[in-house]
Amino acid sequence: MYKALAPGCIGFNKSFKEAAGPMAKHGYEGFWFSIESDSQIDVSETRELLAQNNLCAAGFSLPVEFRKDDASYLRDMEKLPAYVRYAEAIGADRCATWIMPFSEVHTYEENFIIHKSRLKPIAELFNDHGILLGLEFVGSPNLRKMGKYRFINDLAGMLDLCHAIRTDNCGLLLDLWHWDMAGQTREDFSKIDKPDRIALVHINDAPADVKHEDQVDGVRTLPGETGVLKTEEFFNGLKSLGYKGPVMPEPFEKRLQSMTFDEALETVMTSINKVWPE
Repeated sequence: MYKALAPGCIGFNKSFKEAAGPMAKHGYEGFWFSIESDSQIDVSETRELLAQNNLCAAGFSLPVEFRKDDASYLRDMEKLPAYVRYAEAIGADRCATWIMPFSEVHTYEENFIIHKSRLKPIAELFNDHGILLGLEFVGSPNLRKMGKYRFINDLAGMLDLCHAIRTDNCGLLLDLWHWDMAGQTREDFSKIDKPDRIALVHINDAPADVKHEDQVDGVRTLPGETGVLKTEEFFNGLKSLGYKGPVMPEPFEKRLQSMTFDEALETVMTSINKVWPE
């Protein structure tokens, strides 16, 4: 496992070019790309910046709107091959996105078919370029209650979708918050058949003065800050699988935005080191 970062996950809109130097200064080892904007930099320049700052291209967020209408999906799919070629050229072999846990329109079965049909061509394209697709289940109690119809909100459901897509490179984004909120335990790691089923890991913590059922997605704390989430157990599960990929903070901690980017990087890295396994 290694320490990576997407600046947006700590509240900063910073390009790779802006963030690379400060991140390296504070010990981050991988950068998570916003491929639509970061791919405006020439491939050779990106490679050079990665090498200069001893960073790896940890991966990129999926630049396809698959949750809405067909027109949006098809428009983004036309652009995707160029982004994939760029990602492959800079060594980014992972991509991730999230799945909404409800729908106002589609039943579980209908929604499952839609997600399968839209994500399968993406996974197949990625497979041709050696890229792993990670899908995140959203287990937040407040979001599970929303919408007319429930959808995937736990590990079992997401594994079902991965297996239905039927490509070897379709896997998981595991977020400590959603893992804990969905009621997953250390034993659940045994349901994940291989370490490269996991594309990305997010770590964070939860407010200490809020009941489990009242926790709200988007209101979180820095990793290890409160001890509400079972961080050590989560890391032990990852280690038992032999996971070697990127681990990124996603605290949604508003006070970071009152800091400079440099101060926030230092604060977040201190919190990561606090919980990082030996």
